Amino acid sequence: MRGFIGILAVAYLFHHADAAVVFTGPSIGGTTPDFTGAASIAETSTAGDVLFSFTSTDEGSATYAFAADGNPGSVAVIDAKNVKLATSKSIDFETTTSLVFKITGTEGGAAVTLTVTLTITNRLEFAKTSYEVCVAEGTVAATVVGTYKVADAKGTDTVAYANAPATYLSVGPSTGELTVATGQTLTSATTGGYTTTITATATGTGASAVGTTSVKVTVGGCSGAGQIQFMAILLLIPLLITRLF
Repeated sequence: MRGFIGILAVAYLFHHADAAVVFTGPSIGGTTPDFTGAASIAETSTAGDVLFSFTSTDEGSATYAFAADGNPGSVAVIDAKNVKLATSKSIDFETTTSLVFKITGTEGGAAVTLTVTLTITNRLEFAKTSYEVCVAEGTVAATVVGTYKVADAKGTDTVAYANAPATYLSVGPSTGELTVATGQTLTSATTGGYTTTITATATGTGASAVGTTSVKVTVGGCSGAGQIQFMAILLLIPLLITRLF
């Protein structure tokens, strides 16, 4: 019995001495420990967004970390088997169209490497992520309250615009022109103003990913600058009278 237990112990130690991570993804399967894969993502600046996930076989004690040259610009962090965008970082299509990551998996004293080429695609972006507009009391249907078009559409993109909610405001599907919706009048009686989200969607070869922006329309109280100028004139009157007399 003791001999049998000894054999089991030797077998266990032998098995774990040879233990090693085997990467199997992303993209395509692999049977060798060192593995090269590929992934794709639309540009992003939201911390915590998953850039790509990897798969592997291990015995539960494996650790994963970036190789010394495997995290360009320290743009990412590893969370379990997900590679996520790090805080205060961004991935910008206009800056680079691909990044190469190298992840080392270590188990049982054996280290293997996963190399992933991450292709970055364009996302339709407006000049701002949100806008605020002020209009006069009683602004009627068909009045234009601004034009909102993406600033970085590629030459192959055909961009269409839509908005929601569209009860009070309506965007031109091809122009990005935002107007007061048919049959509506904007008044200050609506608490909080009128807010809508405009979505830009592209079609075409290698079309860019969807982009959004929000527009808040406030009614009334739009003449603040004019009132300030008027007060300045009133303050100057005593000075003018002093100089005249």
